[in-house]
Amino acid sequence: MSISQPTSPGLWVSRFRITLKVVLKHILAPVGFLFHRRKGIRVLLYHRVNTHDFRALGMVSREISVPTGNFRRQMAHLSEKGFKTISLEQCRAMLAGEIPFQEKTVLLTFDDGYEDNLTDAAPILAEFGFIATVFPVLDKIGMDNRCWPLSDTDGLGQFMTTPELQAWLDAGNEIGSHTMTHPVLTHLDDAQLHEELRASRLGLQEAFGLDCIAVAYPGGDVDMRVAKATREAGYELGLTTRSGTNTIGTDAILLKRTEVSATDTALIFALKMRGVFDWLGVRDTVLYRKVMRIVNAAAAGLTKAPKARPS
Repeated sequence: MSISQPTSPGLWVSRFRITLKVVLKHILAPVGFLFHRRKGIRVLLYHRVNTHDFRALGMVSREISVPTGNFRRQMAHLSEKGFKTISLEQCRAMLAGEIPFQEKTVLLTFDDGYEDNLTDAAPILAEFGFIATVFPVLDKIGMDNRCWPLSDTDGLGQFMTTPELQAWLDAGNEIGSHTMTHPVLTHLDDAQLHEELRASRLGLQEAFGLDCIAVAYPGGDVDMRVAKATREAGYELGLTTRSGTNTIGTDAILLKRTEVSATDTALIFALKMRGVFDWLGVRDTVLYRKVMRIVNAAAAGLTKAPKARPS
């Protein structure tokens, strides 16, 4: 490891959490076969794809980063199974019944707008003839994730710049909104909520000359008030973090997504594409997310940055 990329705090906590999640997913997998699995458009949710040293990444990035090799294998799996990627507009039109519904379709999405989406994921997408949508936080474009808790060491948490986002578009991919500042939308008052949704949409449209029709809710936090504000802000699609598929009749402002993370083995990914873990969508409630914030805060409290040694 280079001197500029020291080990980030909480390494043992990250390894324990990831190991626990991998074990739990394999234990819970058989339960999913007992539930009816609906066919429809599956929206995959990624955050990061990279080859960074696991030890140097921050606690959050350790769990949300998919190694580049794993991502290529996942895209190969989709290709081998006959899946095609679709655009936001194609997704909207299928759900509205305006064009024929195709079951072997998948919408690929990346939240936050990390630079590695362009450097690591985009070439692999192009290799398989796939496209994806990135959802950048407007006020964080060109910055890095040190503006958030449990961030990465210098240089590892960079968000795409405006030219890089344009390169992403030039490669045939798409952009949607992830709000202005990435707040918990359900905690905002009405004025703040409308500003986060409206200003981010207009800002992206002005910067890139596109029609921004979709928003990904930060942290998946959405309730009926947020959904109503999303429609009023002019969005046609709203993406949650609730597991499952989407079909004709699905509320387009409350689309389900299947998250892919560092804890997904090849087997788990294949099972997720078959809907085996869709029943875990019960986790996507405001109460569950509040509990997880408390748990994550406690985990962060167990870590301390290493003290500088006297020279």
